[in-house]
Amino acid sequence: MTPQQTVEAFIGHWNACDIEAMLALCADDIVYHNIPMEPVNGTAQMRAMVEGFLAEIASCDWQTHAIATNGNTVLTERTDIFNFKDGRSAAIRVMGTFEVGADGRIIAWRDYFDMLEFQREFAGG
Repeated sequence: MTPQQTVEAFIGHWNACDIEAMLALCADDIVYHNIPMEPVNGTAQMRAMVEGFLAEIASCDWQTHAIATNGNTVLTERTDIFNFKDGRSAAIRVMGTFEVGADGRIIAWRDYFDMLEFQREFAGG
């Protein structure tokens, strides 16, 4: 797969809430950083974070509005929609940067978003 195809498949696995397939596209030492938060290092930490996050999520609908590739770097402009098990939903506007290693797996993933929007969207009620 090309780097862009890898990222598109990764987003598809998020939409399917398929953690195993998601992590299979990541290098063991991936650095995952939601920029307003602390980075997560390695697939074990990433698994724990994703499993915790998805525990209350019924489905995901990440919509890619634009995607650009420069070598092994893929940039995405997205709206990440999360549908909660209790019927609520949240939509976050995101810019994402993915770096894909020589073996075709994601070695770095950085998402940039507005923390106030995240807090507002994910607030209960």
